[in-house]
Amino acid sequence: METKEIKITTPQGYEIDKENSTFECIKFKKIEQKKWRDNKAANIVGYYINLDSTITQIAPECGYPNTKFNHNIFITKKQAKSALAMAQISQIMANDERFGGAITDKEWCNSDYMKFVIRRASDKWIKDLATHHYHFIAFHTAEQCDLFIQENEDLIKNYLMID
Repeated sequence: METKEIKITTPQGYEIDKENSTFECIKFKKIEQKKWRDNKAANIVGYYINLDSTITQIAPECGYPNTKFNHNIFITKKQAKSALAMAQISQIMANDERFGGAITDKEWCNSDYMKFVIRRASDKWIKDLATHHYHFIAFHTAEQCDLFIQENEDLIKNYLMID
């Protein structure tokens, strides 16, 4: 008895729909793209900020389950230190009137209004001027910016992930 073989090439991004296919009619269904948070089998490792604001490492051999309770884990210690510094900087900006408070969204939309910012350039932080490009560390005056640098250079380096 003579037999013939037909090879099916599955289109990119599709898989054979086995439930709805027959020998006479092969149907394809789009492959669902999973997001990392959909993979409940994966263990998450890295670093997180404890309730006492210390950074804690999750041992790679342990890992934490991928649940909504563990979406606050950073892959590197440097990233966790940056997030902690961001929180501290936001509190300083809100509670120390010497720094003039945060630049408002309305002020960021006003390109005629000059802002004094601290940003990363290569492996260093720099003081710069900005009009409408958002920067987290931003001030209304050069004096406020200089005072912040003088008192908080360690936080600046941590936030910008500079060693």
